[in-house]
Amino acid sequence: QAEKIFGYAGKELIGRLVEILIPQRFRKRHDEHLKGYIEKPRIRLMGSEFNLYGLRKDGTEFPVDIALGYLETEGGIIVLSTIRDITEHKRMEEAIRISEAKYRGIFENAAEGIFQTTIDGRILAANPACVRILGYTSPEELIASVTDVRKLYAEPGRRLHLVRLIRADGVVSDFEAMINRKDGSKIWVSINAHALEDAAGKVVGLEGMVIDITNRKRAEKNFQNLIEGAPDAIIAIDRDFNILLINTRTEKLFGYTQLELIGNPYNILLPERFREKHAAYCKTYYANPSTKIMALHMNSVAKRMDDSEFPVEINMSPVETDGGIIIVIDIRDISEKKK
Repeated sequence: QAEKIFGYAGKELIGRLVEILIPQRFRKRHDEHLKGYIEKPRIRLMGSEFNLYGLRKDGTEFPVDIALGYLETEGGIIVLSTIRDITEHKRMEEAIRISEAKYRGIFENAAEGIFQTTIDGRILAANPACVRILGYTSPEELIASVTDVRKLYAEPGRRLHLVRLIRADGVVSDFEAMINRKDGSKIWVSINAHALEDAAGKVVGLEGMVIDITNRKRAEKNFQNLIEGAPDAIIAIDRDFNILLINTRTEKLFGYTQLELIGNPYNILLPERFREKHAAYCKTYYANPSTKIMALHMNSVAKRMDDSEFPVEINMSPVETDGGIIIVIDIRDISEKKK
């Protein structure tokens, strides 16, 4: 193995000074170390010293780890060296170091808050963005001040609900909560997190990202207040045609509660025979969204919760949001006009 590592044949090494296997710049130190070792021999295991290098026959250097042992003979001490080429190990260490440096850079400079907490609510780590969102001056102040992360949640039981979702699914996305900042003000945040598990697979903590959505929630509230005063049913849908928002008039017109509609496909408000055609129309509309006036949607039909149908006029308008384009649909019952 020594021949393979250093590139010499055995006969080329026997009887030669060991320094030919050591880079020039280390030879003086090695001589001093060898003299001291012979005067006081001892077993030295691998990993006891770092940054040791060997020298191959072709002049290339490579990192090594060396274990030392000795034999006492009538002729004196014989030193035994076990040498391991740790080039690959060093490469792995460097790759890990670079990876950790990149992660640290992302952690420190991310616009989103990044955090780690134990399952019982102790903060383990928080990046500068997370600290700013919560109104503190440093991660150290945050960790020292907030000994139980549950106290950050303005709504009792909200943290417990988050933990239950993490335990059940291992991950949670777009979890919204109202949070208490250091100065006592309240903000809305959206949390994406996953479970941290121990070697036995037990959930011991949470790691994730948090963003401040206070402005979005304020805009949603203002929009909700605006549409509540509308005489028509107002429905907002996303790109997948799921209902995001409705007004009270929608509940009265279709017979559904808000809870029964939010998150469900918009096509539940359409007769079965029109759904496929309408879905194709919506896809085309999303590709080139524009305001569509009611005159373009005459003779449309909607369906109530009790399966009764009624004629409607529809106005569709695109609205740009942080999450992408949503479509706001104005639906007017024209049953009386048809009579």
